[in-house]
Amino acid sequence: MPGPIDYSKLRIIPDFDTREWWEATSQHKYLVRRCNQCGHKWFPPTFPACGKCASMDIGWFETAGKGILYSYVVVVQPIVGAFVGAVPYIVAIIELDNCKEADGTVTRVAGVLTNDESEVAIGLPCEVLYEETNDSKIVMPRWRISGSAEHTWKFKE
Repeated sequence: MPGPIDYSKLRIIPDFDTREWWEATSQHKYLVRRCNQCGHKWFPPTFPACGKCASMDIGWFETAGKGILYSYVVVVQPIVGAFVGAVPYIVAIIELDNCKEADGTVTRVAGVLTNDESEVAIGLPCEVLYEETNDSKIVMPRWRISGSAEHTWKFKE
């Protein structure tokens, strides 16, 4: 299992575009942005307009916090001090289960897994979990493998 992330070394300051997202994570809810005009969903929540129709009438969509591992990278050289004790760790891209659009487009999010590399394969189901930080207003979402799948793929060295 990766070592701990030292959240005291990260300075997270919620702003106008992300404040509600951080409030939701403290309630163990995983949100993505949603356009109220066309229904398009995206992450991260930092862009204040829909990338599909350009509407600024946007809101939030509460996901189930589950998805499928789409891709991943194993980080062995940390570039942020908070992650020095965590190496090696895995940054994953997860396709969220309940965020498909009418045309089949999926919403993908990035996150840090709690699993070892030996437990990880593309195609495996994942779920979000929440870690407390040294700031009571900031709860950090992480991801973990939550089951098995028939057709998976692993990176080989």
